[in-house]
Amino acid sequence: MICHPLKLIFIKTKKVGGTSFEIALSSFCDETSVITPISPNDETTRADLGYRGPQNHRRQVWPDGTETAETFYNHIPAAQAKAIIPQEIWDSYTKVTIWRDPYDAIISRYYWEKADAAGIPFGKFVRNFKTMLTENSRIAPLEGPDALDDYLRYEHLEEDIAALGIDGLWERFSGLRAKGAFRPRSGADPDTLNTRHPGAADIVAEQCATEIRKFGYKRPSTVPAMAKPEQAGKNDFIFTLSAGRTGTAWLAQFLGDNLQIRSVHEPLGVEDFGTALPEFSHMRRFNTLGMDGVTRDFWRNKLASLQAPYAESNHILGKCGLIEALADSSICSRTTVIILRRDLAKQCASYVSRNDFQNITIPWHWYLDMSYRNVIVNPSVFRQMGQIGWAIWYALEMEARYAYNLIKYGGRINFVEARLEEATKPDGAARLLEALGHHGAPVLPEKKNATRNQSEVTEALTAEIRTLLGRLNFDPVAQANAYLSAGRTLDGAAQRSAAA
Repeated sequence: MICHPLKLIFIKTKKVGGTSFEIALSSFCDETSVITPISPNDETTRADLGYRGPQNHRRQVWPDGTETAETFYNHIPAAQAKAIIPQEIWDSYTKVTIWRDPYDAIISRYYWEKADAAGIPFGKFVRNFKTMLTENSRIAPLEGPDALDDYLRYEHLEEDIAALGIDGLWERFSGLRAKGAFRPRSGADPDTLNTRHPGAADIVAEQCATEIRKFGYKRPSTVPAMAKPEQAGKNDFIFTLSAGRTGTAWLAQFLGDNLQIRSVHEPLGVEDFGTALPEFSHMRRFNTLGMDGVTRDFWRNKLASLQAPYAESNHILGKCGLIEALADSSICSRTTVIILRRDLAKQCASYVSRNDFQNITIPWHWYLDMSYRNVIVNPSVFRQMGQIGWAIWYALEMEARYAYNLIKYGGRINFVEARLEEATKPDGAARLLEALGHHGAPVLPEKKNATRNQSEVTEALTAEIRTLLGRLNFDPVAQANAYLSAGRTLDGAAQRSAAA
C-alpha cells in the first residue's frame, strides 16, 4: 500500500496481522493512493467500514503527474516495489512492515495451512517447510539496500504504531481481527508445541538467526533432557526432486566433487532408456494410471541395480514415481532426496526462451503435460496464455508436488531443501553439504547447461513472468492439502474430475 497523504509505504509480510493493518491504513488513503486487493471476506469488512478498497494497483498517477502501468499485489517484495515506485517517493516516504517472533509465526502458519487437520505433526511441518521461515525476510529484507525504515513488532504493536505518530491508526487497527480464527486457544503456544517437538526450535533458530538477533526473540522453553534432535537418514543414496532448468547438472558435479561418490546427472546411454532412465511410457503411465505394474517393475529393477554410495540428480525421476518407489523400498532409510529449487520467474523464462513446450514430446518425456488428469494444479486458467502459461503452470505444479511429497512422505524419507541461487555460493554450498553430513570447505564447479546466449532470456520476459506469478499469490501447501483432502494421490489412477 502507498498512502500519499501519510507519505507511507506498507510492505505486507505474512501471518503478522498485516490484513487488519492494511484495512485500517486504507482509511487514511486518498483517491491517488495505491491499495492492493485482499480476500473477498476482508474486502467486505473494509467496505462495511466505509474505507477505500482496491485502487491504482494496476495503473498509477504519481504526485508529480507522471503515470505508470505496473502491477502491485499482496505481499509484493520490497525489492520489486522499489523498482516500480519513483525513487523520490521511495526515498522520502516512510517504509513500514510488521515483524513477528518466528517461533510464534510458524505456529500461526501451521494452523493457517490446516496442517493439523491433515494430520501433520508440528515438528514435521517445520522440518519439511523450512522455506516458510525465511519467506518474510525475502518480502521485507532486514538488511541491505532493500531494508525498510520501520519494523513494527507484532508483540508490541500498540507501542510501535503509536511511534508512527498517526492519530487514530491504533484505534482502527485494534478493532479488527482479519484471518484470526484458525489457531486453537489452548495448546498452541510456542512453549507447548516446542516441548512436544523440540527439534522444531532448532530449525527456527538456524533459519531465523538474523531476526532473532536483531529483535532479541527468545527461544521457547523445552525439555532438553528428554529432547533429542531427529536423526537424518543416511546418505548412501542421494536423489533429486526438481523441475529441470534448476541446476541439476551442476548439482551432479557438485555432489561428485565434494562427496567423492559416483554422481550421475541423466543416464543417457543407448541401453539406459527404459532401464536406468524412464522412457516416455513410464512418465505418461504414472501421470495417468499411477503406480501401475509396468511402472512399478521399472522402479524395482532400477533401484535394485544401484550400488552405494550413489547420487543421481535426474529431474525426470520425481515426476514418474521416484518418491513412491523409495518409500516402499529397502533403501528408503539410507536415502536422501534433495529438493532443488530456482527463482521461479527465471526458471519459467528459461523454458519459454528454449521453446520447451512447443514440441509435445518434450513435456511427455522431460516435463509434464497439461492434459494429464492426475495433476494437483488446475491448468485451465493457464491454457489461454500459450507457452508462458504452460511454463508457469508446470513450475507451480512442481511446487505443489514438492509440498505433496513433503506432507505425504516426510516421515519416511529424509528430504533436504536447497535453492540454486544459494547453493552455488560458498555459504549456501557449505550448508547443503552439512545437511548431507559432510563438513569442510565446498568445491564449487562451473555452471552447467547455462543459456549460452543470455539475450534469449530477456529481462522483460522474466519481469513479465514475475508479475504474473505475483498476481497468483500461489500457496503450494494449500494446493497439496486440498488435493490430499479430496482423497487423491499421485500414485493412484487419475480421476476424471479436474484437479483442485
